[in-house]
Amino acid sequence: MEVFNNFVEAANGNAIAEELGLGFLAKSAALSGAMNLGIKILQIAFTLFLCWVLIRLSSKLIDKILAAQVQRQKLAMSERKASTLSTVAGSILKYVIYFIGLVSVLKQLGVPTESLLVIASAGSVAIGLGAQGIAGDMMEGFFILFEDHYAVGDVVTIQGITGTVESVTLRSTKLRDAMGAVHIIPNGSIGTVTNNCREFINAVVTVGIAYGESIDHAIAVLNDEMAKTTDITDIMETPVVAGVVGLDDSAVTLKVVAKCKVKTALGVEAELRRRIKNRFDKEGIEIPFPQQVVHLVKEA
Repeated sequence: MEVFNNFVEAANGNAIAEELGLGFLAKSAALSGAMNLGIKILQIAFTLFLCWVLIRLSSKLIDKILAAQVQRQKLAMSERKASTLSTVAGSILKYVIYFIGLVSVLKQLGVPTESLLVIASAGSVAIGLGAQGIAGDMMEGFFILFEDHYAVGDVVTIQGITGTVESVTLRSTKLRDAMGAVHIIPNGSIGTVTNNCREFINAVVTVGIAYGESIDHAIAVLNDEMAKTTDITDIMETPVVAGVVGLDDSAVTLKVVAKCKVKTALGVEAELRRRIKNRFDKEGIEIPFPQQVVHLVKEA
């Protein structure tokens, strides 16, 4: 490469100058070679620093543009979609800047433009033959974004894993489950997606009463209690008592369904269970526990 050739030429010049007894020329050639090498190193360092600055600036610019789009009254964009597009656009720009920086560094090292074109052509062939899976992931990622299957912040279930979407790129989707573990799933293998963050979600509560209790009375009590849930801001409509949904070993099971805001189902279910338990205790309605009847037979 050019830097190495300059260094070799400087070294050869030193040897020739020393053989001819021209010490000052040897020192001058050595100094010139060191200066050239130092300049090349500074140029490469500046190029890498410039790439880092461009990545940071482009990321902030994208966030600013999308934030302005969210606040627009006409053709406004939702925050969840803006966050998703921000991660994707930032990822694409980052790789573009990396590629431009790499080409610039190679040119500074003396690699001719023709060689760079050959390397790029060979790389494209290698990607086409050996990276078909990656191409499939990127194509699937494009459709996920285009069709708005889910976005950053949504709670989804993918491949049996339920978690919050932390980032979406053309290559993969990152989920964080309730235990805090992060799952990185290639977009090409996602398959069926269950999105729990579209418009509303149902909070479902089941409660059992003893077989000796009046079902009609228990349902009337539940309806009366559900009518008092207007103070729960996360509930969008009065919860519906679905009636009897099971005749289990020790209890008659009743179900209550509440339409609530997304990401609030767990909290709403916990509050409804608390209210139902307190109301049943007040009304004297028994919530049974599992029990067995044992018959003892005496042998004659």
